[in-house]
Order: sequence, then C-alpha cells, then structure tokens
Amino acid sequence: MNGYDIYDRAMVRLGFKATGKNEIMDAGIISRAVEFINQIALDLRLKTIEDLSDNIDCSAELSEALCCGVAMLISLSDSDTNKNVIFTALYNAKRAAVLSGKTFIEDTLPVSEG
Repeated sequence: MNGYDIYDRAMVRLGFKATGKNEIMDAGIISRAVEFINQIALDLRLKTIEDLSDNIDCSAELSEALCCGVAMLISLSDSDTNKNVIFTALYNAKRAAVLSGKTFIEDTLPVSEG
C-alpha cells in the first residue's frame, strides 16, 4: 500500500470521492496529504513517506487506523466539524487497539520447598 492509497481511502470514507472513480482531486488537500499521512504515521510509530507514491509497510489494522487518522485531519482542515468528530472517535479507538500490546504475566510467586 502506498501513500496515495491511504489518501484515496480517506477521501472515499469522507464522501469526497465516489468509490472507484478518478475524479478531479482538490489540489489543496492533495498538497497536504503527505503531511497528514506523516503526522498519523508518526503517532502510530510507522515510517514516514516523502511522496504519495512511497510504500507504507503495515498490517491491515494499522492501515485502517492510518486511513481514519488521515480522514480525521482532512475533515479538520476542511472545517467539517461533524465528520471530524466521527473520525476522531474512530481513529482514537483504532489507535488504541493497534498500539495496545497483549502481554502475559508469569506466575512469579516464590515456591516453598518442603
């Protein structure tokens, strides 16, 4: 998956593009897309990109969180408060899920002999 895929998925989720159609993109948003992706990538502890054509290596769960985070920042920059509230909640939930690690605690209590 590359940066453009993340940008495209975020735009579709926001309803700014019809799925599967190459419509004219808003030059203002696409010019900031790399910065939006990098801000969320840093928050999710992913490698940043230089260009929208750069690949982003991440799991399906991380890509979902990344898309929601980018949609959150796009809606914020577009002053769409209603969508921003929704995508902020989605991003926070997905972020918490991917950044929380499962750990197991061994029984470390001392055992008495005899």
